Amino acid sequence: MHLSLRTGILAALVVCSTPAVQAATRKPSCTVRFYVEVDATNSDPFTIPVKVGDPPRQIFHESAASISERQILSAHVYQTEDGKWAALFKLDPSGRLTLANVSSSNRGRSLITYVGNAKVARVLQDDILIDRPVLDGFVQIRGLLPQEAVQIQKKFPPLKPADPGR
Repeated sequence: MHLSLRTGILAALVVCSTPAVQAATRKPSCTVRFYVEVDATNSDPFTIPVKVGDPPRQIFHESAASISERQILSAHVYQTEDGKWAALFKLDPSGRLTLANVSSSNRGRSLITYVGNAKVARVLQDDILIDRPVLDGFVQIRGLLPQEAVQIQKKFPPLKPADPGR
């Protein structure tokens, strides 16, 4: 009896120490979060002030992200003509539905992007103006640092050229 109990405990320890189990318990190595701008006059105490744009302007966004890295299926990272780094993300069905709802109900506002890791995230100065409903599930960000571009390339599978939006 004692031998089988020891064997069971040893087997449980081996299973719990496998890389797959450890990876599932770790925080994400690369975070990409999208927040919706809110009206500063009606803001509740849980809104967050940030400076975005060029020239910089202060706006407020919701405290909870509308879309996160968990809803990103794939990404394409590239360098723009002006030398900045950018990324195009394809969202999963949940993210696509959220983006459609957010873009339909918040016209004229901005989508604020934070990129970073589990400990530190940076707000991108290039906010995304919501000017039309986005139904295809693709969202593009600009103003990445080179190390952030590398992190995104490592974290997400590449966007396939055969993915024109479907």
